[in-house]
Amino acid sequence: MSNTATTTTPRAHHSNAPQGTEKTHTLIILVQDRPGSVDRVVGVLRRRRSMLQSLSIAPGAQSEMFRITAQVKDAEVVVDHLVAQIQKVVDVQHVANVSSEQAITRELAIIQVETANADSNAIISTGQPFGAVVIDATPEAVTLEVTGDAAKIAEALAAFQQYGIRDVARSGPVALTRDAATK
Repeated sequence: MSNTATTTTPRAHHSNAPQGTEKTHTLIILVQDRPGSVDRVVGVLRRRRSMLQSLSIAPGAQSEMFRITAQVKDAEVVVDHLVAQIQKVVDVQHVANVSSEQAITRELAIIQVETANADSNAIISTGQPFGAVVIDATPEAVTLEVTGDAAKIAEALAAFQQYGIRDVARSGPVALTRDAATK
């Protein structure tokens, strides 16, 4: 018998945090628009085995910057360490872990609903409380756009379920801080 100790490496998308201490955190990362800069940030998220819920990358307010909005589910201490690691990445200008009280968060969903079980007007009426906008209509389906927080998107999807949802495309959340601290 051997006295060698065995170590296990957690699988990707599995946290090292104690069970039940995880919550969803929104990270806003501003990075310079240079070759490989976004890849390096995503690489840190991957290497740290973050339980990534969503990732949105788009040009920022300044033309030479990109804004990355990442939602990760993990314990506060693990996310704090992740933020510290991201801050060390070359070309990263700012990283903020914003709470739901500090963040203005929105998501876009494009929902294609079957018209076989209902007429288009009924589907459109169902979408009105959610501010749904019709972006395409064919004899087979109505395609609507819904914008809001994750709860509003989930409610809209549940409401359209009765007709039959053909397809859904979601952007994932994008966020700004209320105090504009992440300019």
